[in-house]
Amino acid sequence: MEILEIRTLRGPNYWSGYWKKLIIMRLDIGDYEEKPSNKIKGFYKRMNEVMPSLLSHGCSYGEDGGFLKRVEEGTWAGHIIEHFALELQTLAGMDVGYGRTRETSQSGIYNVVFGYMEEEVGRFAARASVRLFLDLAEGKKIEEIKESLQKEIQEMREIREDVRFGPSTGSIVEEAVSRDIPFIRLNDQSLVQLGYGVHQKRIQATTTSKTNMISVDIAGDKSATKKLLGDMGVPVPKGYEIRNEEDLERTIDRIGYPVVIKPLDGNHGKGATVGIKNLDDAKIAFAKAKEYGRWVIVEKQLIGNDFRALVVNNRLIAVAERVPAHVVGDGKSTIQQLIDETNKDPRRGYGHENVLTQITIDQQTERLIKAKNYTLETVLPKGEILYLKTTANISTGGTAIDRTDEVHPENVFLFERIARIIGLDISGIDIIASNVAEPLHEIGGGIIEVNAAPGFRMHLAPSEGIGRNVAEHVVDMLFPPGTPSRIPIFAITGTNGKTTTTRLIAHILRNSGKTVGFTTTDGTYIGNNQIDSGDNTGPVSAQLVMRDPTVEVAVLETARGGIIRAGLGFDHCDVAVVTNVAADHLGLKDVNTLEDLARVKSVVPRSVNKKGYAVLNAEDENVYAMKELVDGNLVYFAMNENHKNIKRQSDRGRVSCVFENGYITILKGKWKVRIEKAINIPLTYGGKAEFMIQNVLAATLACFVHGVSLEDIRVGLTTFNPSVAQTPGRLNFIEINDFTVMLDFAHNPAGFIGLQKFINKLNFKHKTGILSGVGDRRDEDIHEMGKLAGETFDKIIIRRGDYLRGRTEKEVLELLQEGIKASQKSPLVEIVIESKDAIYHAFKKAKKGELVAILADSVDKDIAIVKQYRDEVIKIA
Repeated sequence: MEILEIRTLRGPNYWSGYWKKLIIMRLDIGDYEEKPSNKIKGFYKRMNEVMPSLLSHGCSYGEDGGFLKRVEEGTWAGHIIEHFALELQTLAGMDVGYGRTRETSQSGIYNVVFGYMEEEVGRFAARASVRLFLDLAEGKKIEEIKESLQKEIQEMREIREDVRFGPSTGSIVEEAVSRDIPFIRLNDQSLVQLGYGVHQKRIQATTTSKTNMISVDIAGDKSATKKLLGDMGVPVPKGYEIRNEEDLERTIDRIGYPVVIKPLDGNHGKGATVGIKNLDDAKIAFAKAKEYGRWVIVEKQLIGNDFRALVVNNRLIAVAERVPAHVVGDGKSTIQQLIDETNKDPRRGYGHENVLTQITIDQQTERLIKAKNYTLETVLPKGEILYLKTTANISTGGTAIDRTDEVHPENVFLFERIARIIGLDISGIDIIASNVAEPLHEIGGGIIEVNAAPGFRMHLAPSEGIGRNVAEHVVDMLFPPGTPSRIPIFAITGTNGKTTTTRLIAHILRNSGKTVGFTTTDGTYIGNNQIDSGDNTGPVSAQLVMRDPTVEVAVLETARGGIIRAGLGFDHCDVAVVTNVAADHLGLKDVNTLEDLARVKSVVPRSVNKKGYAVLNAEDENVYAMKELVDGNLVYFAMNENHKNIKRQSDRGRVSCVFENGYITILKGKWKVRIEKAINIPLTYGGKAEFMIQNVLAATLACFVHGVSLEDIRVGLTTFNPSVAQTPGRLNFIEINDFTVMLDFAHNPAGFIGLQKFINKLNFKHKTGILSGVGDRRDEDIHEMGKLAGETFDKIIIRRGDYLRGRTEKEVLELLQEGIKASQKSPLVEIVIESKDAIYHAFKKAKKGELVAILADSVDKDIAIVKQYRDEVIKIA
């Protein structure tokens, strides 16, 4: 058994209309293709013994035990491994419910598909599930399997804690998502973008794009905070800053015990020790604080309970009482037994997986136990409370009690005033007082710290009292009601015409006054500037555009490769365009038929939001059928206004775009709105290039339904020129001396047929074609390209392509030559292997008035060669 590939889908995809986060494991099950589960001796019994929780998997039976029935009856390894991967994640605290296993066209090779919450955990689960299956199938000892399984589950938990959002960040992201505000994680920590383009805001944990960094510096300097608050009449404890241990005893003598020792610029309780009542403990606490900074604060400890007030946007949102990790004696159990029993509380878990965190025994715990003259084996007297940590952080096993509804109005005013004094948009104010139901100044309470980026966990899920949705107030602050968070997204897919349609839509929108970010096979552009080159039609490039803070509209060419590899780079779009579906890249990644390819392309129109539009080619039945998958509005384009699918839409009063009587025309029911004559649109070459007219129809309709004015559409169409600058490799004409060069990216039979029709309308006596083959095509596709070239050109020069992709040079050349021989004509054929040599050879042999057509497989490279030759000719002249 061998894992051939593991892919991660992060957005809308062709496997599921609902689950965006999926692992695709391509698995060769080897000999197990001949051994379903009922033929593996003891497998069913051993599996139940190792993982009894599989009982809850209903599988195709839809009831508990359904999957077990399938295993007992006999099912294949891929299907079992799918369920193992799901259950492993559930046992590690991540319950995911989607799984599918599909056999491929290759015997014994399966795609095992399942959901994940955290990507790295999902990938780990894929590998672990294969290991588990092999251990069970090959007779490994049950106890060894169980031990290994528990280790892997724990490792998955640890991976999850390393990569997941913390509770605070996670709560803000969840609240944003509930409001349909998109997010992009900008690093592997807690830096997150909420919203797209010009409407984006950023958070890092609970620091936001509105957080004042001067205020953060003030809050980080405990001494400066205390002085600022004290000067403003806020009750604060007496204390001093020291740097050397020699000053410790003298300072404590000035303020008296008990004291608190903490780093000057610490936060989240790091390096802080409270309840210090002797010099030896003070020295230990001093050394601990010094680990976090050069300066240390020694201050009088206020007597009372520990409270945290959360203020967001100058409003008090929540108050919690924090209690350090502790145990209560029962007169029977040892301290270790009491800790173990406390950790059995189902609310406690590893890291942040549950409401509370398990209590761990560290040096601080051992010191506190020793200070009581106890050991872990001491039986704690009944009713005695033993504190195991000096701070009340939830992350170290502490508990929280919600006190929000008890806060006295004077304290509400005080806490909100403190936030204004420090200047933080989100602040965590630490209070020591007997309670918060009475004014602090009346009960001797005080403020000990103000924290920037305070944690939300104690408020979201307190151990006592009601949870507070504090994240909603953060999102309200960042996106007040009515504030947009999204930018319009145009997504363009199809076999041919994607790049030109994308560029034309971007041009029209840019001319209408928008800052446009767009992606193509040539690169990524923001406004008029290319910021990245190469094939940028996948999700990474799409997110690059959405991350740019200047972009007002995104226009994204969306190719099959990116959809298969990782899904879409956005959750949904406003306008989806599908130009056509024709044979291209078939036989790759389990896409073997036109129907398979259409299913991949359909992911794009399926992602249209309910108020958006899917712009579909009415004359392509594979595209037209996608209408059944669209939740939004449907509009269509066609070269023939009388096509049955257009007539059907017109009869229903719907919008479409057609080519009629030489015009690009919008149909609104039976009414016609003529936009422009095709002969006036440079891209159509006087109306001769039918495939370009199709691109114009798609772009016109997409912009029209988006609300672009007719005048802006008309201006955009008539000012978009098919040059190497605006549409590189798409019907580019360059005059050199007395012959004409044409570059085009026709790379599949459907595209070549459109080009052939166009060339046949041109008035050239001699026509030379420079041809190369692309390796990742079926034999019949390469053969057909050669045949079409033979029917189109008088002379053909075959060169080596830049993308052999697993084929040999000889293999591709022979397929092209066989195709040329199968054509009805007998053109002269030459083989010139190197691209530059082939192009120069064609140019030097070109006759007056000849057309030299370069079918570019590497557009930028071929353009550079043509320009180099032209410059050399000019220089000689």
